[in-house]
Amino acid sequence: MSSYRPLESRLAGTSRATADNRTPCTGRLGTPRVFLMATDDVSKAYSSPTFDAEALLGTVISAEDPDRVLIEPWATGVDGVILDVGSGTGRWTGHLASLGHQIEGLEPATRLVELARQTHPSVTFHHGTITDLSDSPKRWAGLLAWYSLIHMGPGELPDALVALRMAVEDGGGLLMSFFSGPSLEPMYHPVATAYRWPLPELAQALETAGFQVTSSHWDPRFPHAYLTAEASKQNLA
Repeated sequence: MSSYRPLESRLAGTSRATADNRTPCTGRLGTPRVFLMATDDVSKAYSSPTFDAEALLGTVISAEDPDRVLIEPWATGVDGVILDVGSGTGRWTGHLASLGHQIEGLEPATRLVELARQTHPSVTFHHGTITDLSDSPKRWAGLLAWYSLIHMGPGELPDALVALRMAVEDGGGLLMSFFSGPSLEPMYHPVATAYRWPLPELAQALETAGFQVTSSHWDPRFPHAYLTAEASKQNLA
């Protein structure tokens, strides 16, 4: 499969958003320093006035967006309502809704939710976190997590995946993109610290949470990776 450059790659040259309670971590020679941030601080960073979300992330999907060839066919295969987890400015939520898909968004950053609702007023956007899904009685047919879990390290991601499994129907689908590499490590991101997850380790975390990975792709020349998974049938015995 040919390589692609998703929207996240556009952020590589932007300035780092300011946030409190950051713990410095020495970067490699010639690279920016990495700052470890708590989850709440990540949401605050994306809502910060110093981060121009509309300009840097965009609010709509262009006809040339390379990720359309991955996301649109996946969405077509979902029979029911999709939840766009970490929907940001609502780019993909609004785009898939315009194609006729039943879809809602979930986003913890206040400013991004506001932008999403303004730009896509006919789409439902929930202001909340992945953790909140654990208390929701609703179950979705599919979950889109497009670069929305990249700021979660080993202390957060496993629990987040369990919450996602609780939010999706048995047999429901997951399409997830992330940064990958040969080892699990924090990496510089202009908004907040992100993590590279080795594909086997992330696949194992998904299996432990109750998903079965059905396909995956990572080109070692690039940090971008994606996978699809299916929610395993719950054992009620």
